[in-house]
Amino acid sequence: MKQIYHLVTIQLKEFYREPGILFWAFIFPIAIAGVLGIAFTTKGVPQTRVAIISSSYDASGLSAKIEKAFSNSSDGNSSGLGVIIPQLLTEEDAIKALKRGEINLLVREDEKGNLEFSFDPSNANAQRDYLLLSNALLTMQGKEQVSSSIRKLDSKGTRYIDYLVPGMLAMGVMNSCLWGVGWNLIEMRMKKLLRRMSATPMNKLAFVMSFFFTRIFVTTVESIIFLTFTFTVFENAFFGSIPAALLIFLTGNFVFACIGIFVGSRAQSAQVGNGLVNAFTFPMMVLSGIFFSYKNFPDIVLPFIKHLPLTLVADSLRAVFIEGAGLAEIVYPCVFMVGIGFFFLGVGLRIFRWS
Repeated sequence: MKQIYHLVTIQLKEFYREPGILFWAFIFPIAIAGVLGIAFTTKGVPQTRVAIISSSYDASGLSAKIEKAFSNSSDGNSSGLGVIIPQLLTEEDAIKALKRGEINLLVREDEKGNLEFSFDPSNANAQRDYLLLSNALLTMQGKEQVSSSIRKLDSKGTRYIDYLVPGMLAMGVMNSCLWGVGWNLIEMRMKKLLRRMSATPMNKLAFVMSFFFTRIFVTTVESIIFLTFTFTVFENAFFGSIPAALLIFLTGNFVFACIGIFVGSRAQSAQVGNGLVNAFTFPMMVLSGIFFSYKNFPDIVLPFIKHLPLTLVADSLRAVFIEGAGLAEIVYPCVFMVGIGFFFLGVGLRIFRWS
């Protein structure tokens, strides 16, 4: 037991003598929990946005009826089911909002008061919104209930899988670049390889940019395999410009490779390196709307979320894949991403450590 006691003591001292490990082990999880907790609880109850088709019979009346029905349900929403916010939109704008993940459900009413709910049945959030809304209306109308019908939105571009695939592609590029560049640099430093390279007449910028070109090759192969699978199995939508998609792909690789260079510029241990990579990847995966729309976050944080690198890549790819966007529509996000990339590249080169 004495031997075990001394061995454990040695290992704990090694742990506490590394400030970076202390930060990532104790402070970083609390910081992430605090940020996500504030983001998810600021509004108290979740808000669900539903589109009322403006060509419906008495669309304004239907909107008021939905608000009243839902506010009267479940003890005035005090049970935490959330609130439904109806939006009067043309069918074209409603479909566009659906493709962007801003809404899940479309409602239309005819002159006899019959309702038509349009949504993708494979979208769990859309099913939840439909059940909440239809139940609230059923409770309010009672015996005067009119008939309702469901229109499945299962055409290309309106399905959940069409929303999901561009986001997954963007997330794959991010993970490949941050782990492939950042972690490789840290690993080479731990193995003392960088110290040997520093003795050669090699340019630092050329060295770190070689990781970017390597990642371009790797992510291209990964993306081809991923898209071949999704196009074959799910027949997901692609309505936009191929050059625009390639430009987003290249700028996405550039910005994430530059962040990877920044992440791997100084860390000397696996624990710190893991923490640094997760510090960039995890918040973006949660906030950038890869699986569900980030519109549910509080309005005050939306401008920040919209300018995260992963959000810019995912939104731009979705615009090209399912909205048919061309080069003109993606110029701003690409320029912004290049700016972010140069910022992290400059800082990373400035603080880069060979040993």
